[in-house]
Amino acid sequence: MRPKWSKWVLKLLWFPGLLGLLFISNHFELIVKQKVTETFIHLPLFWFYSIVPFIFGVYISLLFVKKWLFKMNKQLFLCVTVPCLIISFYFPIVATFFSNAPIPFVYWIINPTSTGIASIVAGLTFMLAFFGADQQSAR
Repeated sequence: MRPKWSKWVLKLLWFPGLLGLLFISNHFELIVKQKVTETFIHLPLFWFYSIVPFIFGVYISLLFVKKWLFKMNKQLFLCVTVPCLIISFYFPIVATFFSNAPIPFVYWIINPTSTGIASIVAGLTFMLAFFGADQQSAR
């Protein structure tokens, strides 16, 4: 059994971890942008803007996981995580495998994924779907 103050320490350590993650993501963003300006290939930038918010969503979910027991919530995973993953990774996958696809074909999906909210929600609910308690056990 952990002491009562250990939960406080974990929450206090979460914030410096967030700052570290912000600095690391900023560093990699600069590297990716430099590579894009050198090669004029925008594909790494599309992947970067889909993966990094997903990682931030996973990191934010560390605040909400109460017990680290594998308990899958299928409803949360199938109804929220999978659609958000499809929305957030649709454009990079289409741009990677179907580079000759016409732009209007995929343009409608660029706008919702440009903010990264779908990726953040996907990362957050991904962890909660596997390690969060489902509603039936909470009752």
